[in-house]
Amino acid sequence: MTTQKLGLVGVGKIGGPMCRNLIMAGYETCVYDIDQLAQQKSVDAGAKPAASLSGLAEVSDVIISSLPNDAVLLEIADPVDGLLPALSKDKIWIETSTVSPVTSAKINDVLKSAGTAYLRATVSGSIENAEAGTLSFFVSGPEPAFQSCKPLFDVIGTKINYCGEGEEARVLKLLINMIVITFPALLGEALNFGKKSGLSWEEMIDAVEQSVITSPLLQYKAETLKARDWTAMAPITLTQKDLSLALEWGRENNVPMLFTGLMQQLNSAFMASGEGEKDFFYSVTWPDRLSKSDNAAGN
Repeated sequence: MTTQKLGLVGVGKIGGPMCRNLIMAGYETCVYDIDQLAQQKSVDAGAKPAASLSGLAEVSDVIISSLPNDAVLLEIADPVDGLLPALSKDKIWIETSTVSPVTSAKINDVLKSAGTAYLRATVSGSIENAEAGTLSFFVSGPEPAFQSCKPLFDVIGTKINYCGEGEEARVLKLLINMIVITFPALLGEALNFGKKSGLSWEEMIDAVEQSVITSPLLQYKAETLKARDWTAMAPITLTQKDLSLALEWGRENNVPMLFTGLMQQLNSAFMASGEGEKDFFYSVTWPDRLSKSDNAAGN
């Protein structure tokens, strides 16, 4: 049994597998989630349930949160009903969500009064990576806190990158997501180009996968692309949130973001047509949709 006691807030698709891997590694773990089914799954794996956020913080040396958006992050940091009343200078908060650097900086300001070390530990990887303990993390915040938590990061991830004292991890996650989310739209344009020359869908995907531009992302999605299976691993509505966060940061810092803005508009079109819950790789079909070809997205 390791000496650090952990409290996990949000034990859903990514937080749940992280929790279970930490339990198997010997960490004493307490959990809190408004989704009772998700919380019970972690309890069944050996975690203790917390009745409140402050109750979780009181019994934890390290708090790890995995949350859906900025609003929930601000809510759990509430000075009355959130974690804050039970935080102190001997505790560490590891925040793994994809949120705005602006909101994250506000949380840091709040935590200064408690003296709690705040690590921004953004996650890259799929549910499968979370289950296998092979997530990638970009971590920023106080380096001594990072070093003390390195053993637990090694349980849930394989690539752990420390990148600075402030919001660097938040910015890195958003820029990676900008590339990931925009990629299928560019791929769709190229595939449509090939289709007009008589190349088959499967043939083109195989060729791209075997070329210099292949990547773990493309390899992971190749078979679903061939099958035109748009079952959501990450729905368009979720990626739209990430693009909005990136554009907000870009506006505040006078960063030109032509392609990110265009991708947000394309996502808006899919959402307006009732297709926002399809996987974000559905954007590969935009040329078919625009030309109303016989190889349309729904086929």
